[in-house]
Amino acid sequence: MDSHRQLAPCLVGRGTVSNFRDMLRALETLENITYRFIVDGDLVEEGDAQLVKLMADPESATLIVNGCLFLNVASFRFLDFERDPSDMWRFILHGDGTRVELIALESSEPDGDTVRPHLLLEEDVPDFETMLLFDDDEDDE
Repeated sequence: MDSHRQLAPCLVGRGTVSNFRDMLRALETLENITYRFIVDGDLVEEGDAQLVKLMADPESATLIVNGCLFLNVASFRFLDFERDPSDMWRFILHGDGTRVELIALESSEPDGDTVRPHLLLEEDVPDFETMLLFDDDEDDE
């Protein structure tokens, strides 16, 4: 048994992660959330949303629009997670001067009927320039 190998972190109940894969794993447990968007310490926006898409794509934005959260972990440097005093899960995504705080809400759907957000990793991102070229070729016919 090799006791000298580097061990991966083991975080239980609270922690900080910066690896995209770890951030995705923690966040894919979310469905419905209350969010707060904070810029330079000032609250800019808050509300409720449903996590629709979770991705790690350096070319896409994180969007909260029309009650839907399209969350790109590449928009942030690291993620803190913990249970708050009211026993709700709290996730804080830290960017450069920005924070998005997410608090998990109780699911309104019975267990088994839950639809998880679609995960999109960088290697799964379509090449939109190629798609546009293919689309342009069809116009020439």
